[in-house]
Amino acid sequence: MAKEPDYRSNSLLRGLSILECFNANRPELTLSEIAEALSITSSAAYRFVVTLEREGYLSKRKTAYRLAPRVMDLGYRYLASQDIYDLARIPADELRNETGFTVHVAMLEGTNIIYVYRALSDRSMVSNVPVGSRLPAFSTTMGRVLLSDLTEDELDRRFDGYVFEQMSALAPSSLEELKPLLKADRERGYVAQSSHLATGTLSIAAPLVSRHGRYTGAINLSGHEMQLQPSPELIEKVLETARTISRML
Repeated sequence: MAKEPDYRSNSLLRGLSILECFNANRPELTLSEIAEALSITSSAAYRFVVTLEREGYLSKRKTAYRLAPRVMDLGYRYLASQDIYDLARIPADELRNETGFTVHVAMLEGTNIIYVYRALSDRSMVSNVPVGSRLPAFSTTMGRVLLSDLTEDELDRRFDGYVFEQMSALAPSSLEELKPLLKADRERGYVAQSSHLATGTLSIAAPLVSRHGRYTGAINLSGHEMQLQPSPELIEKVLETARTISRML
């Protein structure tokens, strides 16, 4: 069988890889740090960095570079292209207003969830995960909800070789531990538990279901566990908001 030709642009891939080098722990990088991260020479890295800077994707301060606002513009264009973002905003805001707790909306990508909307509470103790954040699905309530919609074969494929980095002793340490939890999550129809990632935070998550019956996103209600408890009334409010959004999908 003839090998399928590879039409990818190496230059474009390098440019995208440079943008992906930056994160919350590394908001600024020098040219040599970028070159080292990509295993290329400083002169090669310089050509990519200068192009990204001139096009508005990077900005330079002294000898270091950081992401520029145009990157954010791309992110918001992505969000605006998603039906869930548009359809979930008003119901999410209404749930926040009714309960006083922060509401998040997320989608599943691979083994992570991506936060696509946040209705922020004005409480002093608040759950605050910025839009665009990626978190491991197995350690989050919304991620658990979304993973519960996948078949066992799909779970095996996605988590093949995956390293379960436990941020909490309560989090599953393997796919074998995760699968029965997902089965129970699916049967229950929601997930309510203390966070594995942020000590003292509790959240209640429910699925956003398309007209074809697939989970296309999830919504959660989040707050400090001293203020938020998973009462039947709050769980029903989250489920009803999820059903409201689902009817529009």
